[in-house]
Amino acid sequence: MSVKISKIEKGSIFKKYSVSEGDRIVSINGREIFDFLGVLYETSFERMRFIIKKKTGGLTEFEVLKKDYGKIKVQFDEFERRRCNNRCIFCFVDQNPEGLRKSLYFKDDDYRESFEYGNFITLSNLNNKLLLNIIEHKISPLYISVHSVDNSLRRRIFGIENGIEKIEKLLNGGIRIHGQVVLMRNINDGKYLEETIKYAQEKRFLSLGIVPLGLTKYRKDLTKFTPIDKDYAKNLIDIVENLKEKIGYKKVYIADEFFLKAQMKIPPKSYYHSFPQYENGIGMVRNFIEETVKFKDKKLKKGYAIITGKSFGDFLIKNFYFKSEGILPSVNTFFGDMVTVTGLLTASDIIKIMRETDYKNYLIYKSVFNIDGLTLDNFTKKDIIKRSGKKLIVLEKNIDIKRYLL
Repeated sequence: MSVKISKIEKGSIFKKYSVSEGDRIVSINGREIFDFLGVLYETSFERMRFIIKKKTGGLTEFEVLKKDYGKIKVQFDEFERRRCNNRCIFCFVDQNPEGLRKSLYFKDDDYRESFEYGNFITLSNLNNKLLLNIIEHKISPLYISVHSVDNSLRRRIFGIENGIEKIEKLLNGGIRIHGQVVLMRNINDGKYLEETIKYAQEKRFLSLGIVPLGLTKYRKDLTKFTPIDKDYAKNLIDIVENLKEKIGYKKVYIADEFFLKAQMKIPPKSYYHSFPQYENGIGMVRNFIEETVKFKDKKLKKGYAIITGKSFGDFLIKNFYFKSEGILPSVNTFFGDMVTVTGLLTASDIIKIMRETDYKNYLIYKSVFNIDGLTLDNFTKKDIIKRSGKKLIVLEKNIDIKRYLL
């Protein structure tokens, strides 16, 4: 493995050693380089001894001292995202309909994006060489989907061999882990979940998140699952919290959706510590409560309404936020009514509720758009406004709603 140099900027010290664009960094300080993260790690040392493979053939070797690191001035080819090797029985991508963004059909499983962005990975596409690279370059922490620590059950869940040994190897190499369990009723709950929680405690996971299975109406010829209902969610919360208390391990966090489904009180801020799994849907409701506490009793201005997913909208109404007026929980007709989170609302459902209600201005959270401003079904904010004939306002933060209150 190596990293390709795509650009050498003016004044780069690499030109002194006749390095050209298209050459590849093979190793630094005797450690093989697989990615930019490896290069970055080596800058922590007093010198960087490069071995470069020339595009014309042959190798060149030279050393750069720390005082000259600022003169390296090179850019690298963007890495090709690593694909998932699994055939997970719960995979959300497998139950996507046609017509969504192309990127939503790509099954990513890339350790670099796990380190940089907190994406959960499975390790199934990593061989021993890549695992060693992660350890050698201290690419830590990583966010890893565990699901179970029982290897026979893991084989069933992932659809391929993906033993717990890879996680063990990283842990033994000093890599810290945030774990995730996608909970499947009557599959990896019960004794299996207890084993996973105890494992996370023993191995000192930085956190372990328990999140619900996502089911859409497009699950054709796929594994059948029993949906999670109110009683199951309540029982699960009781079991997990009792076990945490019993073994003295507080770093297990249950997704907001379970508390909403159980119609239980959202835990206090202290429950979430530093919110290590916020992007995993754990602690978002509590954060909303904290940030809106000073104006929750104010009404939305006349002519304004807020569109949310079914679960969060019902929570707002039940807790009498904004006098329970102008809150529009949207049933997800695109994916099916079992999908209740705001972030999975599509433009088709947003436009539908805007057309069917009598407001002039609609608020919606930015989570329905990706970084390019597109909904799951490829609509922009302007597209929605044009199709609905009404104004749509995107809320970047929870506190932004304050300006639309009386």
